[in-house]
Amino acid sequence: MRGGAIFDTGGNNGMRERVVKTYYAAIEKAVRPLANSSLSPNTLTLLSLLVSLGVFFLFAGGWFFLGGLALLLSGLLDTLDGTVARLQGRTTRFGALLDSSADRLADFFIFAGLLVYFRQGSTFYGLLLALAGSYLVSYVKARAESLGTIRVVGFMQRPERILLLAAASLSAPLAAVWFPDYSEVPLVLVVWFMAVATNITAVHRLLAARRDLDDSSRLSG
Repeated sequence: MRGGAIFDTGGNNGMRERVVKTYYAAIEKAVRPLANSSLSPNTLTLLSLLVSLGVFFLFAGGWFFLGGLALLLSGLLDTLDGTVARLQGRTTRFGALLDSSADRLADFFIFAGLLVYFRQGSTFYGLLLALAGSYLVSYVKARAESLGTIRVVGFMQRPERILLLAAASLSAPLAAVWFPDYSEVPLVLVVWFMAVATNITAVHRLLAARRDLDDSSRLSG
């Protein structure tokens, strides 16, 4: 996510901010050699998107373990583009726009692959709810920021969604030991959790933005 993120300083988001800062600090040390290369941040953004397209085909074909690995790689590359941009002093508004646009398309690829696989059954509808909630979480943040509020609240942000789906996908072989005919159990559980949690997060953000915008209006008045 190009340029980093702004987090609410209280509660669980305060803890999340500390974890994220530690993660980005470790990533920055690891990729510092890339800052001296000719590799552009936008190239990393597009490479992350290409890997996400691979996730679509792996998930659609039921190759969940490989899909989980590819999903983690895509998330790592999405982290690297912003870090490399900062290290190279090449952060731009277009780069941020490209990164956000690629994230939305990548989310579509990921969910579309699962929708193809689970097209027959109730999990399909859970995925539709999770997809809608995921897009709402991102849209409410972007729209609220454009209106003047910068507070970001809620748990189910994109990194959490990626990690949950990756963990569920990687656990498929283990689940197959306990449920030989239904190794998708972890994914199904995560999908339905996300169907609820993403939409709760979106509503939480709407209410927080409303408070911030109302406070701003009173102060300006």
